[in-house]
Amino acid sequence: MNQSRWRSPVAWSAVVALVLFVLKNYGLLAPVGLTEDSFKELTALIFGVLSAFAFFNDPTSKDSF
Repeated sequence: MNQSRWRSPVAWSAVVALVLFVLKNYGLLAPVGLTEDSFKELTALIFGVLSAFAFFNDPTSKDSF
């Protein structure tokens, strides 16, 4: 395997999702400046961006993810 997993945007999106999941489950949103409403808006934005990546992804190209 030539490509490092840490260079993959898919791996980074998974890490961000995991961090947000942990923050929400342990009630740590307030110390990082997020309220429940802003968290909902952030997750909606993340889902929108991931949907755009899925739409524009070219699975036949070896240069894309």
